[in-house]
Amino acid sequence: MSISTLRRNVSMAIAAALLAAPMLAMPLAPASAEPTKDDKVAERQEVQDRLDDLRIELDDVNGDLADTYLALAETELLIPQAQQDLEDAQVALEDAREEDRKVGERLETAEEEERRLSGEVEAGQEEVDRSGGELATVALDAYKGGGLPNPSSVYIGSASPQDAVDRSMNYRLTMASQGTRLDTLRTDQSVTENSAERLTAVREEIKQLKIDAEEAVETMRQAEQVASDAKTALDDLYETQKTQRDTLEQKKQQYEGDQTTLEQRSSTLDGEIEELARQEREREQRLLEQQQSSSGGGGNAPVAGSANTGGGWVYPVNARLNSNFGWRVHPIYGTRKLHAGVDFPVACGVPVGATHSGRVISREYNSRSGNKIVISHGIQNGRLMTSSYHHLQGFAASVGQQVSAGDTVGYVGTTGSSTGCHLHFEIHEDGNAVNPGKYI
Repeated sequence: MSISTLRRNVSMAIAAALLAAPMLAMPLAPASAEPTKDDKVAERQEVQDRLDDLRIELDDVNGDLADTYLALAETELLIPQAQQDLEDAQVALEDAREEDRKVGERLETAEEEERRLSGEVEAGQEEVDRSGGELATVALDAYKGGGLPNPSSVYIGSASPQDAVDRSMNYRLTMASQGTRLDTLRTDQSVTENSAERLTAVREEIKQLKIDAEEAVETMRQAEQVASDAKTALDDLYETQKTQRDTLEQKKQQYEGDQTTLEQRSSTLDGEIEELARQEREREQRLLEQQQSSSGGGGNAPVAGSANTGGGWVYPVNARLNSNFGWRVHPIYGTRKLHAGVDFPVACGVPVGATHSGRVISREYNSRSGNKIVISHGIQNGRLMTSSYHHLQGFAASVGQQVSAGDTVGYVGTTGSSTGCHLHFEIHEDGNAVNPGKYI
């Protein structure tokens, strides 16, 4: 096998070994798959949706207090992802350190092999040079006539047969010795040549390993920086969280009186709705009695002037419903109160449609509900049905106007005690709030 062929085979073996090892030139992946841009956008949207939900739950809270609470909520929503980022960065750093250690071990082993092979090649070359020198001396002596005896001279001139035998034996031994030395020289040359080829391959491997070692160090440096940045970000969030919690506690006490006032106003508004429903029910009842007396019949069918003109129930806006009807705990004060409707987080200015045919019976503004419109849908199953739309930016229907399901009656806003654009929607039976999910 030629030196070039051997070198090529050794290089291929080295290349295969390097490919089998972890790829240092590529970025080290964390424990989980590297998040994509879409993943980050989705994460941010999830946080934003949760903040929108919380913002709506703070409708009856002073704006300054609500902003303080939402700032704290955002910080706390960001902490879990920051913790995960730190864990991923620490895993990547450990991987980088382990790879650096492995490359260092391979480089140390290769350098030790280089030293051993260098010694073998040097010693082998010295032996080859020495043996070659001795053979050259013998050959020169033979050329000058003083070297190996001529085979015919072994017998000619022998003093006795025994002398001829001795001279013949000496000749054979001399020739065998020179042949053995020549074979040894050839073997030494082959071994030395093979060691030299292996030494060349090892030196090539060392050259590549040094490049790999530099890349491993750089990868580890980058991983250390990422881990350091992730820890700093998490520490900053924890510090911000502590400061925001202290500020929230101070503002809770500062605005506690406002909360009491809002709750009292809420009770007053509930009473107003009941009174409005009572008046509308009386009106519907008078219309029904007029119809019965003029036609001599009865029943609950809609009549001229009645709020209910037929049709089904529809959503007031095309948006997700994020806050259900029912009892819930106040996010700041921890008090338990009834959420008398449902909320739709939607941009200000979006048209709001009537959820059922009916007649507008109220259009007003107050500090809690903001711009609010109330629609009567007549008596259904013995109960007066009304729907109300809160925090409107503006109105699109006037009191007494007859509307059909889907007709625009106002526009989404953030008036009153609202802390963000959304529609608060309620349905009442005889003035009592019920779950809108029964109808829409």
